[in-house]
Amino acid sequence: MKRLTTLSLFLIQLSLFGQYNLKENIPCKPLDQLASHYDQLARSSQRMDIWDWDVNYYDLDVSIDVVNEIIYGQVEVHFEALNATLENIQLDFATGMTVDSVYLNGATFNHFSDILSVVLDGSYDPGEAVAVGIAYHGHPVENGFKGFDFKTQFNSANGPPMISTLSEPYGARTWWPCKDVPTDKADSLRVTVTIDEALTVVSNGLLKQEIQNLDGTKTWVWEHKYPITTYLISLAITDYEYWNDIHYFADGDSMPLEYWMYPSYASAANVARWNLTGNMVETFSQAYGKYPFHAEKYGMAQFEWGGAMEHQTCSSMGSSGENTMAHELAHQWWGDLVTCSNFHHIWINEGFATYSEALYWGDKYGEDAYHSHMASKDNDYNGSIYRSDTTSISWIFNYIVYGKGAWTLHMLRHVVGDELFFETLAEYRDRFQFSHAATEDFQGVAEDVWGQDLEWFFDQWIYGSGKPVYEYWWSHGEPDDTGATSVMVHVEQTQGSTYPIFKMPIDLRFQGSGLDTTVVIWDSLRIQDFSFEIAAEPVTMTFDEKKWIHKYAQQVAGVGERAIPDHGFQLLSLYPNPFNAQLSIAYVTAGPFSGVLSIYDLRGALINKQNLNHNQSGQHRFTWDGLNSQGSPVNSGLYLVQLSSSEGNLETRKVSLLK
Repeated sequence: MKRLTTLSLFLIQLSLFGQYNLKENIPCKPLDQLASHYDQLARSSQRMDIWDWDVNYYDLDVSIDVVNEIIYGQVEVHFEALNATLENIQLDFATGMTVDSVYLNGATFNHFSDILSVVLDGSYDPGEAVAVGIAYHGHPVENGFKGFDFKTQFNSANGPPMISTLSEPYGARTWWPCKDVPTDKADSLRVTVTIDEALTVVSNGLLKQEIQNLDGTKTWVWEHKYPITTYLISLAITDYEYWNDIHYFADGDSMPLEYWMYPSYASAANVARWNLTGNMVETFSQAYGKYPFHAEKYGMAQFEWGGAMEHQTCSSMGSSGENTMAHELAHQWWGDLVTCSNFHHIWINEGFATYSEALYWGDKYGEDAYHSHMASKDNDYNGSIYRSDTTSISWIFNYIVYGKGAWTLHMLRHVVGDELFFETLAEYRDRFQFSHAATEDFQGVAEDVWGQDLEWFFDQWIYGSGKPVYEYWWSHGEPDDTGATSVMVHVEQTQGSTYPIFKMPIDLRFQGSGLDTTVVIWDSLRIQDFSFEIAAEPVTMTFDEKKWIHKYAQQVAGVGERAIPDHGFQLLSLYPNPFNAQLSIAYVTAGPFSGVLSIYDLRGALINKQNLNHNQSGQHRFTWDGLNSQGSPVNSGLYLVQLSSSEGNLETRKVSLLK
């Protein structure tokens, strides 16, 4: 039976007042301010039916009692059956909220364990449209970063009320019943808010109505005509200073830029900085294609939080420096237009936006600024970019998804080349716009555009951990009659065995009299030698000069170049120092060698030892895994690494173990 159930829901009006109690502060994103006691539960949906029905439209209507911190809401959920005989649906909705009624010709419901189960009024076949209405009320409980929040501007006891939402990753369910997953975007949205007439309501899309009521309240109606996922639906409500601008695209089209800032914050400098947004829109439109929601707006609304959030068509700004502005705007493409399929793949959002910061600075100040910004993200990151555990905010939004995620794109750009890299981004946008994607989706696009397999790249950078630690040396022969010179480059990857052996192209720049050339080698083994010929005699070689690889690298002397002590051996590098899991110990011998490599604590107690026998000269390496001779882990602290020969000569170095 084909049918459309329509609803008529009553509007609850309240007299609202402008004062309320302060609440505790909530951490900001990125997580540089996230303390362990904010590691709140971030459960994904428990629903079993997410593929049985598809959301088409949300009509959300809320009245807000600022004094008592209560919201009274009604939502219509318009959806379509996907599987045969759909008879019930499950919505995510926090148990702490009260469901007053469900509207659908006698439909029944059960609200338990953050799930609102609705038994429909019949059985629906694929393609049939249904609409369910829910009336509810309560004080939203904070979830994740924030959820729904009652505060004041700058948390001042006497400041104007500041009511706002931040629902990423699973917080939308704390303030309205919804299908709270990134994989099901509603095709469109209407948000209606009734509140004290002194306050301005900002939301997604375009403002369609302002209705002055007779009880000291005002009703604001916002409509958004693009697909949107639940965590990007937002409210920002306070006493705002408002201004706008017009952005003109290269194709002659135009779009409003709208800004809502606290009046006390609206200095000339702050306003001027926000007005840089138009330049950013142009930068990213050139790089990624026209701003995705150009038929509506891009805006920014200040809110009371330490970071910022990329709400669709209107970012909420707590921190609003130029770099943060660029980051949140870039999310409109990467995060909003194309959304991560689930929060295991959050780098699809955050790594892309962080990389976009570098593109912005490069467009503004030149290529050196691009590389300089990427260098600022070149840190040591623990674990995998892929987030195996999505039960906590701190695990999902670990800084690795930002910094190393950005570096993954930076490195991919060098692997495939500029032209194919930006062609990949364009194709990725075209395939997955207004939908969702995972790492494998992006990988598939990159492989199609480049025409080669990239599983090795994504395995080592997204699913693997660590980074390559290179030690290298080089030598060259005498130039021939034409000046051509044979060059040999020796590269070792010395990272511990728990990390992969990385496959990467490495730029080697050779300079000399009349010579400035770059040779690209593809390194993929633990130890590898490369031989080739260049046009003239080189004087210097620079290893990955422009820093296209997330790595640690140092040049060491070649075996034939080392000034080995008279006793015939030398203890070389200890890496990393301090170390956590494994220590790489390098040493060189001038000929046949017999001796012992020993580890002592600072009291002189022997911790572990390894007998050594080498039949010829060369560079050698031993890995200590932080265990004593009985195979038990040792404690954090300082240790002595000692290399001794059978003749009684020895060399000692100090290393720190940190756990």
